[in-house]
Amino acid sequence: MNRDNEIILDLVRAIRLILQFTEDLDFNTFSTDLKTQSSVLYKIVIIGEAVNRLSPEFAKTYPQIPINAIRGMRNRVVHQYKEVDIAIL
Repeated sequence: MNRDNEIILDLVRAIRLILQFTEDLDFNTFSTDLKTQSSVLYKIVIIGEAVNRLSPEFAKTYPQIPINAIRGMRNRVVHQYKEVDIAIL
């Protein structure tokens, strides 16, 4: 398996976990559930790190994937964590 495929599997796993964590939650419940928020934020960091490791060729082949937006979300969570808007997650 090539590196990009391994990274995509990491992305899929992280996304599936976010879906599992939030599956039965409405926004009001999520907005007060600090454990789930923390778990989701961590997975967003993982997703952002994984996207950073994708090859430039992958990004050119799949321009519909908003790689820069994903990186930006990761950077906000890591560096501007006090400004994260839970409603955007």
